[in-house]
Amino acid sequence: MNLINNNRPLPANFFRFFDDHVTKAADSHRPAVNISETDNGYILELLAPGRAKENFNIAFNEGTLEVTYTTPTAIENEATPVEPSFRRREFKLVDFTRRFKLDDKVIDTNSIDASYLDGVLRLALPKREEALPKPPRQIAVG
Repeated sequence: MNLINNNRPLPANFFRFFDDHVTKAADSHRPAVNISETDNGYILELLAPGRAKENFNIAFNEGTLEVTYTTPTAIENEATPVEPSFRRREFKLVDFTRRFKLDDKVIDTNSIDASYLDGVLRLALPKREEALPKPPRQIAVG
């Protein structure tokens, strides 16, 4: 009997533009991410409900896009707020960092745009002009 394995793993470089292996094992509270491709670029959507958009920090440095969320802390000069007495606590907003390796030969890193709506942080990663699909070149017969 010949067995065919249709569930073979994808090649290691399949998502070569998006790789956050640095934070995968270290951060168990990292938000889920969807990455899709369009003709003009990539869309990265990060699920982060209940957060304030002012507390996100998005930076690109040396080929890595880093998305960080820091929960606000009480101001040290003010009295420490009283911690509520929970009867049941199933969620807590925690800090997180997600890192994605980007190929800046494909992605126009100077034109990355971010928005936060309905609990989803959405990053538009446009492709460089050189990376856009080109129509076939017509060659005249002489």
